[in-house]
Amino acid sequence: MANENRTSRADELDEFWDIDALIPPRRAVQYARDTDTAEIVFDPPSGQADSAKTVPVPQRSTEPERHFIPPHTPKELVAPPPDEEYTPENSLIRTVRLYKQKSQYRYYEDFLRDAKRLYPVKGEACEHIPFFSYVPQYSQMNRAQLEWYLWWRENFRRGECLSTDYSYLLLHAYELINLAGRMEPASAQQSLCRLWLAYRDVFHQLDGYLPEWICDLSLIHRLAPPALFEGQTVHAAMSRCTLKEFYITSSGEEGLIRGLPVFCSNYDFHKSKFCTEENKPLFERLIYGALREVGHKTGKDGALFQTDAMDTSRMVRQSYQGALCAQSVKRRIAVEYTSFSCSHELRFFITDVIKYAENRIRAHLGVRSRLSIYALSASVREMIDAYLDAHLPKHERSTVGKNEPPAAYERLYDLPRTPLSLSNAQQIERASWDTTERLIEAFEEEGEEDTVPIPVPSVDAQMPPPPSVDTNGDADAFFPYLPFLRAALDENFAKQREAAREMKKMADAVADAINTLAAESFGDVLLEDCGAGYAVIEDYRDSVEMLLETLTGKEMI
Repeated sequence: MANENRTSRADELDEFWDIDALIPPRRAVQYARDTDTAEIVFDPPSGQADSAKTVPVPQRSTEPERHFIPPHTPKELVAPPPDEEYTPENSLIRTVRLYKQKSQYRYYEDFLRDAKRLYPVKGEACEHIPFFSYVPQYSQMNRAQLEWYLWWRENFRRGECLSTDYSYLLLHAYELINLAGRMEPASAQQSLCRLWLAYRDVFHQLDGYLPEWICDLSLIHRLAPPALFEGQTVHAAMSRCTLKEFYITSSGEEGLIRGLPVFCSNYDFHKSKFCTEENKPLFERLIYGALREVGHKTGKDGALFQTDAMDTSRMVRQSYQGALCAQSVKRRIAVEYTSFSCSHELRFFITDVIKYAENRIRAHLGVRSRLSIYALSASVREMIDAYLDAHLPKHERSTVGKNEPPAAYERLYDLPRTPLSLSNAQQIERASWDTTERLIEAFEEEGEEDTVPIPVPSVDAQMPPPPSVDTNGDADAFFPYLPFLRAALDENFAKQREAAREMKKMADAVADAINTLAAESFGDVLLEDCGAGYAVIEDYRDSVEMLLETLTGKEMI
């Protein structure tokens, strides 16, 4: 009996942990094996006389579903017409199409409403209050900050640019962008330009935004490029704007020439270490002049820059990227324009022209380093050389001793001029030997018996006459190189190459031949390398002039 109780107790403890024993048994689900169509009969609603209807239940197909795709109609393939379309005058931009932003959302409409309300408000004098915001708005400022902004804006409108924070400048730029359609658009463009020019040296971040926003505002409101941008400012605006062609007017050739180094060259000569503040006017005048010369005399029909014959490029851009702008003000801008930067061949050509012109300027300044020129034809090089030879400033040669008498104290250092005499030479030699004997006797050790006598030549000995130089023979050796020497004396590099071409030689080979003859005749070279050609060394210019006179006289005979 006791054993049975212990067994039942153990079974009871085991069953305590059996969860399945506590859950009621589940009824097995029975699925119908018949997959044929079944008919469902239901009674019609009360009040209707229709008999019972049978609704067939379709059998599920094992084939993949097929969706019907209707063909595109012609209306679907045609792009929607623009809200505005126009052609700018005197510009590389051929067509501008403007599309309004179609959106049910109205972003920054509160900002636009505040800008309209605060635009006519005039500020009063107050202290500067710092303000910072990544996207500044009127609602983010307290009373003191708003008063300072209105006072700064009042001074800016009068032309006085007070020192302020970057966020205030952004806020004013947002204000001009949103109100450009409700104020005079030209006034908004001018204010954006003044804002950038006045504060870009302090806040360099403005360079990444304002040139783009000025371009967008001008295209939307049909404005020409701003007249405030000149010289280096236009260069900075074009280099930081995606649509660089906007800042160039094709009616003015000077604007096109100055734009080429910006967007049609892989090398910017303004960044050269030799283009200093002192040399910058020389660099700009000669390099732009060389580009103008090449543009007139190369290309199809003798004109390289024919904008009408070039292909059209296209660009689609969203206006005022990165700016706080209401949806009603934004536009999608589609532009067709003439782009020089899309032609890689023209880009490489303009790069080589700029580098070659700078090499000539470096040679003029005495700089030995040169830039690499990859593919520039000989005809274009001669064209650039001819232009630079006529416009490079001439070296000012020293005239001391020629046109002006020397100072009185310099005569004390002059040696006495005496005619060449054999007797005087013998006296000098005799005195020299006497001095030598005295020195030997003074340093001779005492008690030395063996002394080597020094032979002293007789005073009556005759000195050999100095060797004579056959001047006519030396001049005859240089006669074949007469045209090249004339061009080297005038530093005319184009004529040097022409003279070498007539001799069927390279200019370097002709210069080496002349220097070899000069070294054999006079003991020194006559020509020095200037990079683009050769010039006569300054110390030998008089000698070369006399040599050319002699050769010219023989040529006439």
